[in-house]
Amino acid sequence: MSRKREGESWLDELEAGPATRRKLEELGVISLEHLVEFTVDELVDAGIEPSTAERLLARAREALGRRPRAVKASELLKAQHRAVKTGVAELDEKTPWGGLREAFIYEFAGEFGAGKSMLAHQIAVRSVAEGFGGAVYIDTEGTFSPGLVERIARRFGAEPEAVLDKISVYVPDNVSALEAFVKSELPGHLREGARAVVVDTITALYRAEFVGRESLSERQQRLHYLVDWFRRHARVFSALVVFTNQVMDVPEAFMTSLKRPAGGNVLAHSVNARFMMSRPSKQKPEGHMWPLDVPGMAPDVKIQYRLADDGLY
Repeated sequence: MSRKREGESWLDELEAGPATRRKLEELGVISLEHLVEFTVDELVDAGIEPSTAERLLARAREALGRRPRAVKASELLKAQHRAVKTGVAELDEKTPWGGLREAFIYEFAGEFGAGKSMLAHQIAVRSVAEGFGGAVYIDTEGTFSPGLVERIARRFGAEPEAVLDKISVYVPDNVSALEAFVKSELPGHLREGARAVVVDTITALYRAEFVGRESLSERQQRLHYLVDWFRRHARVFSALVVFTNQVMDVPEAFMTSLKRPAGGNVLAHSVNARFMMSRPSKQKPEGHMWPLDVPGMAPDVKIQYRLADDGLY
């Protein structure tokens, strides 16, 4: 933690001059924690001299006790990480963490009607109800439902109004607005106590705005940069980040197709744990999920769940 003297701001700890302070403020940097998430190149792009950018980041890391250092593997084994129980019994029982752990990015992909958005609501509620921290819900498809939050909160014995007060919802108009929020506004919520960040869904705006093969490269670069900012938040603030995701058909032999999460290798190599969700019959509430790439879980593990009007069971 920073050793700040009374009456001293985080900018004072950097010993930055007026011009540099102004540039940091224009960039939207709000704290030492937020500053260390930036790269030297990003600060230089904001008009800060390279040597000054290097010095600022070094001082910020020093003030936060985040000097670059390696730790013994035995220390990592003993490290304790908080986890949020999702309320989906088999998911909580079968994951290595007994739920979803802090400082990790999770992805839940599936077709329409699989229950992804309901699970997203439930994770946000559980974060608040368990005292893990507030939640930020980024709704790219306009499907956030306060009524569903109320029903899920009652199911778990929490006061609906108190839960709603601790969930901040952001509905981005487009990709640029989403990226600006994640980079500049989300750190403020995390600094004020939010610990779960839910994005429903991560690829929707990118697939809508970047259409055609000629736009694929830019789309993937922009998506990668966004996900990297989520990774920085998970690392610096120990945030739990959850993405829901759409799926796409991957043609196979013999005129068949396979469902795979959208986003390609950008998401495959950026998240810490990936699950696929499926509800074969939309007339029935039963569904199942399985790990696509989850540390400590075999790919043949099957997790059963059931949809109800107050969440997933």
